[in-house]
Amino acid sequence: MGRRKVRTEGLRRELLTVATGLLDAGGSTAVTTRAVAAGAGSSLAAVNELFGGKAGLVRAIFAEGFARLAQELAALETGDDPEADVLALALTVRSFAHRHSHLYEVMFSRPFAEFRPDAHDTRAAEAIYQVTLARVTAVVGPGPARDAAIGLFATVQGLIGLESSGLLGSTPRSADQRFRSTVTATLHGFAGRRHE
Repeated sequence: MGRRKVRTEGLRRELLTVATGLLDAGGSTAVTTRAVAAGAGSSLAAVNELFGGKAGLVRAIFAEGFARLAQELAALETGDDPEADVLALALTVRSFAHRHSHLYEVMFSRPFAEFRPDAHDTRAAEAIYQVTLARVTAVVGPGPARDAAIGLFATVQGLIGLESSGLLGSTPRSADQRFRSTVTATLHGFAGRRHE
């Protein structure tokens, strides 16, 4: 009984790895249950049994994306400058979006018609929120911290979207400068509220 469970969990992980690999290489259209099954040397029945079909597979990819990003953010060190720590977090999110653009799209843009996250699914983002909240609190204080953490992340999201469309700057350098200055200005705006 125990061996069967281990094999099942191992196969589920392998199928998910194949699915995220297909996503990275070819975007959302490359991820089909048949392609995932074939890539893992498994069967369509196994994908359906372990994930409950395409929607369940995408749900697992969605959670995997947040888990990977949370791991990268949790690994960031903190220094003597809380503002620099927040900027480092924002730059890490940006880097993740560049390196895993299709996965990032699944996390935030809903490219799969089969999947729309519900309240349970969005808990996958909780670890990211907690890391962001801790760093933002060190700058703005506990009062405005929750609004500031959400506002900052929304700003980062918008900047990443503009950059991916080529609208953030005419050169990589200008886009980078604009990203950094906007994140810093947003943080300063919320920090000013602590004195109101």
